[in-house]
Amino acid sequence: MTDYTEVALEDMFRLVQGKPRHTLGKIEEAPGPYPVYSASLLKPFGHIATYDHEGPLLTWVMNGYGGRMQEVSGFFSATRDRGILLSKEGVQAPDLTYVRLAAEPQLVAAAVGRVVDGRRNNYTKLYPDDAGKVTFPVPVATDGSIDYTAMATIGEKLRRIEAARTAVAAASDQLQRAVISTGATGPTKVVRLGDASLFAISIGDRVLVAEHVATGIPAYSANALVPFGHVTKSNLDDFNKPSILWGIDGIFDINLVRAGEVFATTDHCGRLQVVDDTIDPEYVYWHLKATRERYGFDRVFRASLTNVRAEVEVTVPIDVHTGAFDIEAQRILSARMRALDQARLAADAALGDLGRGRIRVEDLSL
Repeated sequence: MTDYTEVALEDMFRLVQGKPRHTLGKIEEAPGPYPVYSASLLKPFGHIATYDHEGPLLTWVMNGYGGRMQEVSGFFSATRDRGILLSKEGVQAPDLTYVRLAAEPQLVAAAVGRVVDGRRNNYTKLYPDDAGKVTFPVPVATDGSIDYTAMATIGEKLRRIEAARTAVAAASDQLQRAVISTGATGPTKVVRLGDASLFAISIGDRVLVAEHVATGIPAYSANALVPFGHVTKSNLDDFNKPSILWGIDGIFDINLVRAGEVFATTDHCGRLQVVDDTIDPEYVYWHLKATRERYGFDRVFRASLTNVRAEVEVTVPIDVHTGAFDIEAQRILSARMRALDQARLAADAALGDLGRGRIRVEDLSL
């Protein structure tokens, strides 16, 4: 079992603030290849022709999400909103990844300013004098000295975990974007949503903010996947068949509302119902979901009734002998696509759980 002691950051590092001269105007006057880091951890503030530091070095956000840390490699500079942990004379350099893992929670807790639940609107600050006094746990050897070897070993474990998490995040993103093809085999027939003998499509009514209620009938709008609010009365009257919804202002996201569910639509939401009993509504939903990107609908080329009627098609299996729509083949394909989508969602949820767990240095001890 590894023993730990608390060490202040100022005992291991010299904490300095970035240069106030690195303003946007100055950066634009003398662009170059070397990054300048500021309050954002996502990307550099800009690039200039000179540099102030050579990494790898640890840095922390001083203004914004105060206390968040980042390792920076290569040549770089920093603005007054970013602090840098420089090596301290006479002190052995510790593993930077270890320090980041162990010290960042304490730095974030020490920052002061506006803290909002969820952190989305936080604005906190943490300057060098206060940051230097923040302590974090470090492993100690049997003689009571700091165990730099143990820190390096734990740091390497963390780097492997973070690399795995990056791979998990990429896999999760691919799963979320995955398109499940209908995979229809055998004879098929292409039909348009504009065929009124097969489909009924409509756009909802305008709903004012004053008409919203806390609870009531869910109303769908530009985001057809989730209701944007509730109303007391629906603009629709036929709920005996399933409905396929889409937002007319976006990327043609598709939602399936089961038969019997009462809801409302606004003038930013389209509704499709299948009126031919030999076409399976769920099959149409899965087909549209798999092919929606081919039409290029967006805020300019909108998924309006006119465009949807003219452009959007469904490939429907037909009976090889009669040429009629094969409802059983459609249902088999629907069940297959439903199972594949459930497996995709389950895998994505499992990957998300792997990526969200918090790592503590104690969990990686030798």
